[in-house]
Amino acid sequence: MMAGRLSTADYRRLATVLRVLGEAGLKPTLARFGLFRTRHVQSFDDAEAEALVRALERLGPTFVKLGQIMATRADLLPPELTERLSRLHDAVAPVPFEEVRSQLVVDLGADPSEVFAEFSTTPIAAASIGQVYEARLHTGESVVVKVRRPGIEEVMRADLRLLTAAARVIERRAPGLRRHQPVRVVGQLAQALLEEIDFRIEARNQEDVRCRTSVFVVPRVHPEFSTSRTLVSDRIVGRSPNQAFRHSEPALARALAPEAAQGLLALMLQESVFHADPHPGNVLVTPEGKLALLDFGSVGRLSAKRREQVLIVLGSLVDADVGAVTEILMDWARRSGPPPPGLEPAVDQFFSRYGAQSGRDIRLAEAINDFISIARENELALPPDLLLLMRALGISEGLARTLDPDLDVVEAITPVMLKVFAQRFSLKALAARGFRAFKELDQFANIAPEALRRVAARLKREGLAVQVSVANLNELSDALRRAGNTLANAVVSAALMLSGALFSLSSGGDPTRSVISLVALGLGVIIWLLFVLRRRS
Repeated sequence: MMAGRLSTADYRRLATVLRVLGEAGLKPTLARFGLFRTRHVQSFDDAEAEALVRALERLGPTFVKLGQIMATRADLLPPELTERLSRLHDAVAPVPFEEVRSQLVVDLGADPSEVFAEFSTTPIAAASIGQVYEARLHTGESVVVKVRRPGIEEVMRADLRLLTAAARVIERRAPGLRRHQPVRVVGQLAQALLEEIDFRIEARNQEDVRCRTSVFVVPRVHPEFSTSRTLVSDRIVGRSPNQAFRHSEPALARALAPEAAQGLLALMLQESVFHADPHPGNVLVTPEGKLALLDFGSVGRLSAKRREQVLIVLGSLVDADVGAVTEILMDWARRSGPPPPGLEPAVDQFFSRYGAQSGRDIRLAEAINDFISIARENELALPPDLLLLMRALGISEGLARTLDPDLDVVEAITPVMLKVFAQRFSLKALAARGFRAFKELDQFANIAPEALRRVAARLKREGLAVQVSVANLNELSDALRRAGNTLANAVVSAALMLSGALFSLSSGGDPTRSVISLVALGLGVIIWLLFVLRRRS
């Protein structure tokens, strides 16, 4: 979150922003967000979306990056806007090398001509945040040197202060947008932007992915030359996996297509860390016929809980568990109470279109767009890490189909999906879930006595006055009994699975202890499955 009062320079920048937006004819947009007062607010149209994209490009790197991130918020914004925002480009004229040299001297400890055996002062790529140079180390390795544009951090922080102030105004003046928590959203965007300009984070992301994949080539980082403003890594030579490559190397392209889809999905669901923007511009085909990933400024990570939720949603495509997916969507949106009236019917319709029994040729991008539309139409904002995952899945499908337009991506990634679901029932995974269950029960056991003591004390002081109106009072005892059975079954099955898993891990090869552990584990699984089947029947 960017806090603090606006300075005189900030107000001058604000005047510039308003002038650019006004010249672009975007007063209706400002009025829609409560930033400009008017009696009549026009409906959003394609011309306005195009004008907004052009205005963001004029306003510079912060607003370009803001637009690119907002392009992933299809849960909040209309499709015609997110589609245009996704086309925003940040290719700009490079900064003259003399402006970069002094920064490099500070970061490297000496002039680039001394640090490197060779250094080209002509950049091979330039974008709004940084530009890239070729170099060669004294040890002979060919490397690329990514340098942050001088002064870009100060510009971004100033613009983010303006956006935070604007978000506060939106929360006050636009009741329809208040439920989406604009200040929190801008805070998340600010964090993403500031992380992207810190090359130390990019270096860690790059090394993390490199250690976790055997499918992709990932350039090695040279930490002795890398700082928050400079990143030095191995140079990867290759061709972009675009249509021209497919036409010139059709056999290799067809072989690489399923590898791309499987490798990217394995990073997402097995390693819980993934390249968030794997489009053909960030991927190369090496001379050895391997796929290489570049540019790790945007990397997604999944927590254990989020990964489990994603797997539940994917598993529900088989059994069409509308209730489970509805609960997860409500949890993702941080919404309590009953779900919106249209949510469960929309989820049910989604399963009829994309479930295992639909018999359709499923396109991941189409399914993801429809899933996000369910959230948007029911006013449920989704968490940024999940949206990053969905966007990366769609881009991954696009990359695979660029290499082979006839590829059935769902069929290609099925082996990875089966492996991931099998891992959920490994001893280690069951033990981890059992431990989490007992940890939550332990926390409840610690809190409950004090909470009950406070309630009893208050009742003693103030007494109790209750008015009850129950339409079907005779069902209350059945509901309480079912709740008790649910808790009892959960505790017993979790205890058996946990004890079986832990006993197996400590058996040391003893066949008797192994048999006992398997019996305990099996009983736990059987009790839980019987409970689930009874509940569904």
